[in-house]
Amino acid sequence: MKKAVVLLNMGGARSKKELKEFLRNMFLDRRIIASPIRYIISPLITFLRSKKVWENYNLIGGSKIYLHTQNLVDKINILSNGKYDVFFAMRYTNPKIADIFQNKNYDEVLLFPLYPHFSSTTTLSSFDEARAFFQDTSVKLRTIDYFFDDKYFNQTIIDEIKRHYKQDAHLIFSAHSLPCSIAKKDAYENHIKQHIEILSKRLKDEGVQFVDIHLAYQSKLGPIKWLEPSFPEVLKNIAPANIVVYPISFTIDNSETDFELGIHYKNIANTLEITSYELCKAQNDSDEFAKFVDQKTKEILDIK
Repeated sequence: MKKAVVLLNMGGARSKKELKEFLRNMFLDRRIIASPIRYIISPLITFLRSKKVWENYNLIGGSKIYLHTQNLVDKINILSNGKYDVFFAMRYTNPKIADIFQNKNYDEVLLFPLYPHFSSTTTLSSFDEARAFFQDTSVKLRTIDYFFDDKYFNQTIIDEIKRHYKQDAHLIFSAHSLPCSIAKKDAYENHIKQHIEILSKRLKDEGVQFVDIHLAYQSKLGPIKWLEPSFPEVLKNIAPANIVVYPISFTIDNSETDFELGIHYKNIANTLEITSYELCKAQNDSDEFAKFVDQKTKEILDIK
């Protein structure tokens, strides 16, 4: 049987044109905005936000999501040893699922979202697109809904946190927020909290003791109620302090980690007497993350 795994993510902007495509497609997604008003909101948000967001991209030297993901794919292809093929697809920018599999024939395809926690706005949205493409084919689709509880995956997080550890520091796990109207019907918030419990225990077992461990949510947009506490709110509550930040809802660094956590919130921290601000990296194209994906893929596709 010919098998493949496709790594799924949201996408990123490599140009102004692609940024507008990203914003337009994201706010047209029924998993993001269920109401038909999305057809009005999407072009409006794209028009209002694209200039400012592009300025933010310029501050971080552009999106690195494609570079990290392609490097990750290259490493996994070596580890697969020809037993399966590896691709990546983006939800809101190219390449799309259809771009990759239009002229390729596989018996079995594993959909592997690069989101550790399940959410209808990320994981399920990507599955929607893939299932629509493959529905009239004989391809057997397999999925990974979440992997935040995998011990090998979590070791990559523990190792990165330990590289930034300071005994007198607070640890903040930063997660992408969701509107409460979506979160109350979604597994995401519960998965985040479970994940922090798992990681907190693992850190304690390895003798890593922070002053305290906090959950903060980032990336709120618009006037509606989102999951709390917000990142700035957590900063205010613990300042003055040393902090270590881990982007718990991401495996690939992007504008939300590189700009929002790396620049925007760091600037806020500097005004609040945060004496030390250490930002951990996501897994990106690390060897250990590539090994995890390969191991998980072979397990699910029953490859020896």
